[in-house]
Amino acid sequence: MTYKTYNCNSYTIHTIKTDKFKTCHMEIIFRKPVVKEDLPKDTLMVDVLTETTKKYPTRRALVCRLEELYKASFWGLATKIGNVLNTNFVIDFVSPEYIPEEKYLEDVLSFPFEAILNPNVINDEFASLPFKLCQKRTIIDAKSIDEDAFRLSISKTLQALGDTPTAYKMTGTVEELENITPGILYDHYKKLLKDNTCDIFLIGNLDMDKAAEIIKKAFVKRVITKTHLEMHVKNALKKRVTEKCEKSKFIQTNLNILYNVTDLSDYERNIVFNIYNYILGSGGITSKLYQEIREKNSYCYAINSMYLKYDGLLMIHVSLDEKNKANAIKLIKKVMKNMAAGKFTEEDIDDAKKNYELSLSLTLDNQVAVLNNYVFKVFDNLPDLEERIALIRKVSYAEVVKVANKLKMNTIFALEGESGE
Repeated sequence: MTYKTYNCNSYTIHTIKTDKFKTCHMEIIFRKPVVKEDLPKDTLMVDVLTETTKKYPTRRALVCRLEELYKASFWGLATKIGNVLNTNFVIDFVSPEYIPEEKYLEDVLSFPFEAILNPNVINDEFASLPFKLCQKRTIIDAKSIDEDAFRLSISKTLQALGDTPTAYKMTGTVEELENITPGILYDHYKKLLKDNTCDIFLIGNLDMDKAAEIIKKAFVKRVITKTHLEMHVKNALKKRVTEKCEKSKFIQTNLNILYNVTDLSDYERNIVFNIYNYILGSGGITSKLYQEIREKNSYCYAINSMYLKYDGLLMIHVSLDEKNKANAIKLIKKVMKNMAAGKFTEEDIDDAKKNYELSLSLTLDNQVAVLNNYVFKVFDNLPDLEERIALIRKVSYAEVVKVANKLKMNTIFALEGESGE
């Protein structure tokens, strides 16, 4: 693979040339600090921009054009990563080496910029029909969380952290979404090119110099925004653990225990803590949490741990009967204490290393995953794949014990089920 960048003053093009895949993948990524009141507008805006354009004013016209581009696929997504809001516009397309048309590459690379620069706007507001369709769709998505016990419990657990980007909901509330008008959203859209930094990532078997020239011609961003964006949220430690529970209409109880992960070095954050987390709870049936709470005592249906790196948190999620909640909490605390005391083996570490290394190696077979490795290397100085694999192999028992002692309990939240049976 050959990595190359092109400085376009107001944005940067990053290319990864490889002949490993028969398709190409491009992401146009706009980034800015998370602003709570903007999140519903950000989520709705990316949906509206990828639904229709000025040139293709109906969904049918847009889809027909993508069919003409040999079934290229185009979509957008707004995501919150720590302190940063990413607005991504993505297109996947067949590698030009398989397409006989001379203008194919220019047409397919230019397509996303038609959506970004020439939205379906009438009299300074988004066209009504596609706007209403997207608004309705986003409201349905916002409401759907109430029908999913896992998602609802996670959301409520994070909200217990207080006023922090970690706790903010991407869709906001239904009321906030309903209050967005086509004019309000268009005013918000105008900030996209003005206030956001922009990077474009392209992977595939292409003449990258030619591709960069096509992008430069198609995308003129006149405002230079080079602000440094700090991705990591510093969620405050609590002197006293927050304990909350809420009744629900669900049968099972969903229990979440949240820990602050404190004072990690970059090496510990990117490498060592992943080994610790695999041994603790992300390693499936071999993990300490599963073995203690599920296998030995049958207190739960499922249990796992999730490392929220950019929020500086570890979350343990348990699905269980309400009657087993107290015993499960006691055993989770016991497992955490044992991990901090080093009550695990070198074999546990070797197993975690092998599985973590395997999961990273498998990303080489996935085009999007390869591109994401470069994205996070650029945005967060994440070591490249080969370097991370080398670092994984060197992780020691003492280093895992050290990070195990850098956790402090923050919140215990239970979304209680209606029945213990």
